[in-house]
Amino acid sequence: MPPTTIDSLQNPRIKRIRGLAQKRQRDREGLFVLEGERELERGLASGVQATQVCLCPELFKHDEASEVLHQSLLQGTAPVVYLSRKVFEHVSYRENPDGFLATCKTFEKRLEDLVLSRNPMLLVLEAVEKPGNLGTILRTADATAVDAIILNDPATDLFNPNVIRASAGVVFAVPVVVASSEETLNFLKTKGIQTLATTPAAEDLYHQVSLEKPTALLMGSEKDGLSDFWIQRADRQIRMPMLGQADSLNVSTSTAIVLYEALRQRWLN
Repeated sequence: MPPTTIDSLQNPRIKRIRGLAQKRQRDREGLFVLEGERELERGLASGVQATQVCLCPELFKHDEASEVLHQSLLQGTAPVVYLSRKVFEHVSYRENPDGFLATCKTFEKRLEDLVLSRNPMLLVLEAVEKPGNLGTILRTADATAVDAIILNDPATDLFNPNVIRASAGVVFAVPVVVASSEETLNFLKTKGIQTLATTPAAEDLYHQVSLEKPTALLMGSEKDGLSDFWIQRADRQIRMPMLGQADSLNVSTSTAIVLYEALRQRWLN
């Protein structure tokens, strides 16, 4: 049976998709929206489970990759519906949608689920507020082979559409766990992983410490930085040199600087 076409903004399925823009609705239904050709392809390849696929061929790029994904989705297990351009642009979170969107099941990982490498690099993010920053950090973590990200007191959730978009679809490539600070500290101690807290008050610059051994980089919120819990309990404190008037960098920028320094040190040795 060919997919049906929806051309009414009042269709219940359309209203439901729109509702998933809100965290409360995502939590209630256990669903989130995965939008974009690249994001959908990467998400499904990472094991994300789609419950419904919405397509608008009029918005496709009409290249080989989009047609391959189109046919793959038609042959998949999730039901497919076509949306008119007006309806797709209504449910889309983007200014220039590409015609690919799906509702998918949310999922949750625990600390005990993490499978770490022999010399792991982990990232602990405390109360990061802006979805764009979290998504950008996820993208950097994927590029620098971070084993896992642990979120303490998250102020935004992994399934926020802006997190997914800013991550360029790699949001599902790096394991992400939500845990309390105490749980995280106990986990890292048990695994013998050193903890490095980033703070402007640190004496050591980030490149002056060894990042070659098992390490967890601790990054705080955009507004307040790391809490006293981590400042007081971290094995060492590090900072970025600031030679101008600004006293701090964007959290995603700071994270990228240290992660690439870790990659540099590990590659050299």
